[in-house]
Amino acid sequence: MENMKIFGDSACDLTKDLEAELNAKRAIPFYIEVGNETIIDDENLSIPDLMAKMKVCVGKMGSACPSPAYWRDAFMKGSGGFAVTISSKLSGMYQAAKIGLEMAKSEVSGLIGHVFDSKSASCGEVLVALKIRQFIKSELSFDAVVKKVEEFIEEMKTFILLEDVSNLVKNGRMSKIKGTVVNILGIKPVLCSKNGEIDLYGKLRGSSNIAGKLLDCISKCKRETKGNDLVISHCNNLSLANELKDKAHEMFNFSRIIILETNGLTSLYTSNKGVILSF
Repeated sequence: MENMKIFGDSACDLTKDLEAELNAKRAIPFYIEVGNETIIDDENLSIPDLMAKMKVCVGKMGSACPSPAYWRDAFMKGSGGFAVTISSKLSGMYQAAKIGLEMAKSEVSGLIGHVFDSKSASCGEVLVALKIRQFIKSELSFDAVVKKVEEFIEEMKTFILLEDVSNLVKNGRMSKIKGTVVNILGIKPVLCSKNGEIDLYGKLRGSSNIAGKLLDCISKCKRETKGNDLVISHCNNLSLANELKDKAHEMFNFSRIIILETNGLTSLYTSNKGVILSF
């Protein structure tokens, strides 16, 4: 169990340091579609270049997941392992991973693995990976790790603050009229993950004390923070991420607070200055 690999899709905002710490790999890339161009969301993707293309794109933007064979190859190379995917309500990646695992099992006798539907994305997937490694280190059995992580996923909370909704309008996830109203009125939508789907949690107005208002979402959850981790992903908004981290240290008892930069797929949907937090 100690050597079992953790695989994530490219919506998982793992860094190289976290990959080494967790024996994990952001292994399976999404395809990002910006206008008529298809971009592979892998380690070669330049986020500044992606953001520039998104800004000038007047057509639709979206994403697609690869063949299950990519997952099969990952499981076979790792001799099994755990996979963490973006919410199954947002993409077909979870089903692709499950099919890939079954393909690997049919080719390698005795191979064991499990696919976790994070019911989240971005830093939520990272948080699930952290929990998997934590339970592995606790020397739990394979079945016990699966049970504990699935229970954690049901309790996990994810909140998303959007500074700019223009990309949501472009990829069809928000109407043009509603997006225009939000931008004109200076409203910052706060979204949440609800049963694996993205739902509107609330709206922030103005630019004062944004960090405090966002952290109020954690307080209102009334969920124990002591001994748990908080993971924050941001798209070109390190100043707000650092402010969130500092204030969270003052307000809560998180054992660890990690700040990450969004990768390609997360940047596509959160857009510039977007921030996501999971705990």
